[in-house]
Amino acid sequence: MALSPVPKDMSVQSLAADRSARIRALGRLLRHAASGDADVLLAGLARMLDAHIDNDHADDASNGRIRDQLDEIELLLALEIERAGVRAAAPLSKAA
Repeated sequence: MALSPVPKDMSVQSLAADRSARIRALGRLLRHAASGDADVLLAGLARMLDAHIDNDHADDASNGRIRDQLDEIELLLALEIERAGVRAAAPLSKAA
């Protein structure tokens, strides 16, 4: 008795596509971030990598530093997203 192929779960594909789109959007945002903000983001990424390199994945102190850096990066990205939304909305408000 031959097994029929199992159809791919569309929700998994949909989640992967959403994640991929989010990653591309964040990449564009980082590419266009103000140079001062980009410098801060890159420094945060460097600190996070430094906390990760040469440390065991179960190292609580290292993981805590990585989480702290991720929190700071997330905040900076949220501010950049807000600024991008304000910049995009500005031409519309002038037309009204």
